[in-house]
Amino acid sequence: MNNLRLASMTERMQDIEEELELKSGENNRLRNQVADLEKSVMDLYGSRKGEGSIHVELNNLKADNERLIQLLRETAEY
Repeated sequence: MNNLRLASMTERMQDIEEELELKSGENNRLRNQVADLEKSVMDLYGSRKGEGSIHVELNNLKADNERLIQLLRETAEY
């Protein structure tokens, strides 16, 4: 009786390990799919940005840099 129960538990454990391996593979596949979708979204976002919006973004970055430089100039360490 005890051996029968041990065999049953061993078989169940093997089934769980197989299922875990399948789920792990599916998880990896889904992670790769999400990464591909994120890249596609970023590519689409980049391609949909017009030349004007890139110019505006560049001007904003330049203005931010100027403000940061001004703040640095006002500190004693600079």
